Amino acid sequence: MKLLTIIVPVYNAEKYVRRCLDSILCQCTPEYEALLINDGSRDQSLSILREYGERFSDIVRVIDQENRGAAATRNRGIQEAKGKYLCFVDNDDFVDSDYFTRFLTCMEKPNCDMVIGGYRRVSDKEVKFEVFPKQGEWYKYMIAAPWAKIYRRDFLLKNQIQFLEYGLGEDVFFSMTAYAASDHLETLDYVGYNWFYNEESVSNTSQRGFNPKLDPCYLLERIYEKVGKRNIYCEYFYVRYAVWYLLFSGKAADARSFEKEYRRLFAWLNDKKIPLRFPVFTKKVPGESWSVCLAVNLLLVLHKFHMVSLFAKLYCRGKVDA
Repeated sequence: MKLLTIIVPVYNAEKYVRRCLDSILCQCTPEYEALLINDGSRDQSLSILREYGERFSDIVRVIDQENRGAAATRNRGIQEAKGKYLCFVDNDDFVDSDYFTRFLTCMEKPNCDMVIGGYRRVSDKEVKFEVFPKQGEWYKYMIAAPWAKIYRRDFLLKNQIQFLEYGLGEDVFFSMTAYAASDHLETLDYVGYNWFYNEESVSNTSQRGFNPKLDPCYLLERIYEKVGKRNIYCEYFYVRYAVWYLLFSGKAADARSFEKEYRRLFAWLNDKKIPLRFPVFTKKVPGESWSVCLAVNLLLVLHKFHMVSLFAKLYCRGKVDA
């Protein structure tokens, strides 16, 4: 039994994975294990992982598998982990030198199932922004990614909390089901995770434009089955996610596709009786940024006055196929 397992899914990451692993291993003791899972990489990633496995044989464990995707790889990591606690680090990200100590100290509080911290968005040249932890129920819904957190492993296993093996929102599904399964969550006033802006990463390419193979309503339905409408935060999350998906993926799409996705998503919200009344200046979701509040409410106003079609023509950059 180890104290902590650090799960690192690796796919075609030869350019950045050394920086990631160096940031992890410089603070590891024999009580930790770094579980490095090569997910069918076609570059030199596996060779690099094996090199680190030989250098840090008391800490590093390397698993090689055929390509199964990030969700299945993380799920395997949860099953294979030997740590009492576990956390996730993506292969092109890196962590500060006191990252694990800070999280573990907070995790030792009685009955704690999960600790949620903050993160910074970084590129090779600059820190683009930081998200600081905030007290209050809404903050956890703002951090949908599995990183910048630490989990008690038996909590995940007991509640069968896994990543959704689907090409869209697998981490959102994981986090939402974890939040619904426990009220014993802590917020750590600390920013130590560096989320690297990699133009070539899957997350920055696969969601540009609407992918006909990926259905956001399918994702929301799977979350709803697990979470339902527990509280106003869940209700707002569904609306917020629908707006985010439309604005993020829809900008590179054509106006006709945008309107089609909009109608499907808002039909889903209507079917689930999710309220569409969230004022711009609200205290119900403390910590939410003004830009997000404005984006959500803008689309709700356009929806109310039947102006989304006009907005799509102005907003979307894609062209309708002949």
